[in-house]
Amino acid sequence: MADTQKKFELPQEVPAETLINLLPHKGKMFLLDHLTQHDTTARTLESVSLVTKEHIFYDESLDGIPSYIAFEFIAQSISALSGVTGYEMGRPAIPGFILSIVNYKAEVLSFKVGTSIHVKIKKIDEFENIMTYSGEAFSSENPSVPAVVTTITVMETDDLQVLRNN
Repeated sequence: MADTQKKFELPQEVPAETLINLLPHKGKMFLLDHLTQHDTTARTLESVSLVTKEHIFYDESLDGIPSYIAFEFIAQSISALSGVTGYEMGRPAIPGFILSIVNYKAEVLSFKVGTSIHVKIKKIDEFENIMTYSGEAFSSENPSVPAVVTTITVMETDDLQVLRNN
């Protein structure tokens, strides 16, 4: 069996109970409630996260989560795509590190308690182990217009020594 052939498949809807085993994020830093779509060939994924007062980034003065936190929802969605890809190929997910966040634009100040954040990511470029993704975060208050858009570049490596200064 070739390394690029899928060995396992996940359903399109992936609940948090399954998803948490595919991401390095644990405890309060695990932000995704479920996946609604993923395509490991096209390198796209969609996730949903609920905004509650118990959320690690809840800000009482906003009665919600600051919109700049959307970059973390987008980054975790990228990590989820790596986790899903690893699972389907029968290997562990490769750790990823954010190299840059550019073209960030927010149309809202915050995501209010009781709403959900729907994230869409798509790989737009790749060079060796460095990938660039477009990311959009939508609020359930206005689901047809992106509340936040950005581009995130990540590096995947299972050789953590590459990150050390020698």
